[in-house]
Amino acid sequence: MKKLMIAHGDKGGVGKTYVAQLTAAALQALGKPLTIVDGDAKNPGLHRYFDEKPDPVLRINARKPEGVDALIETFLGVPGDVLVDLPAGGSDTTAGFVGAGSAAGSVDIESIFKEIDARLVVLFTLDQSRDGIVALADEMKRLPESVTDWVIVRNHRLDVPFSRLNSWLEGKDLGPAKIIDMPSLDRRVIELLVTEKKHIGEIDSIETASALMKIRAKAALRVWTAELRKAGLLDG
Repeated sequence: MKKLMIAHGDKGGVGKTYVAQLTAAALQALGKPLTIVDGDAKNPGLHRYFDEKPDPVLRINARKPEGVDALIETFLGVPGDVLVDLPAGGSDTTAGFVGAGSAAGSVDIESIFKEIDARLVVLFTLDQSRDGIVALADEMKRLPESVTDWVIVRNHRLDVPFSRLNSWLEGKDLGPAKIIDMPSLDRRVIELLVTEKKHIGEIDSIETASALMKIRAKAALRVWTAELRKAGLLDG
């Protein structure tokens, strides 16, 4: 089943681009056909890591109506899955997924995805703050349940429990939604990847990467691949 996967988090700095990078690298390593879209016009981090390797990363300003249209046109026009790194304020994009479909930037994604047997997969990254949970709750109310799969990604950047998330989950039936964990990564590895403009799956090609850096990068990718399997995103 064809999937439109969006790395979401609503606010900046929560780790959604790292999630998008890990997901793209994991899918490519397994030979899965994938079109990568960087939806952040101001800080195109995914474009920086993956462009021309071997296919260009599409750059779409996903917060504008014409960007929403371009995103859906891209998804409908390619044979495989599409992965999008949404910008901060990604709810501006998803608002266009629940429109009547007749105006620019307005798409009846429920009707379209039912017709073509496709799924919208939301990789929603959370830290331990309250704001992310509020945004997640709003998005879960907004997006059509019939075609949407939810994957909640916990970013453990702070060494404290996810008390707010756990409290919010109490008594809730999230159905088939999955909760997975983002792997941590040595800051030196992250800085090296940024400097070399390489993604995590290319660590062996970086001559200045130490043996330990390579081991840690591969471990993070291996852990994330296992998390994606847990979420059911690597089946089939």
